[in-house]
Amino acid sequence: MPRPSMRLSQRHERWVYAIGSLLFLSGLGWLFAHYFLAVPGEFGEAHHPSEPWWLRLHGAAAMGFLMVFGSLFQGHIARAWHLRKNLPSGLFMLGLVMLLVLTGYGLYYVTDEQSRPGISTTHWAIGIFTIAGLLLHVKLGKKSYLKSA
Repeated sequence: MPRPSMRLSQRHERWVYAIGSLLFLSGLGWLFAHYFLAVPGEFGEAHHPSEPWWLRLHGAAAMGFLMVFGSLFQGHIARAWHLRKNLPSGLFMLGLVMLLVLTGYGLYYVTDEQSRPGISTTHWAIGIFTIAGLLLHVKLGKKSYLKSA
């Protein structure tokens, strides 16, 4: 049975999930360290020593994810757009990733100390929500695949 042309190869799918998982888990690691492992300091609660390491891992995973995500445009996204398959959830995913990129960029390059907490909360809330969006996108895509088979 031939596969729809927009479906990812197994190897490509593994890369997307592996890098995406590393990105998600490193973000969760930072969240846990930041909110649950803060240590008492001389002037109140201080950042946990693991926070910078989680951020470094998250930043490296984000660079990898941008490469893997970019690899989806020529094949997966362009073919799905042409065939009009799974567009609402695909466009929703594109929007979420764009928001994550913008808020991540803002956290690293733009924010001052007053706006950082709000942008940070927005960034990690969208990041957690993106997992649900991805699961929905995959489920709808597989459902569409089974219907057309």
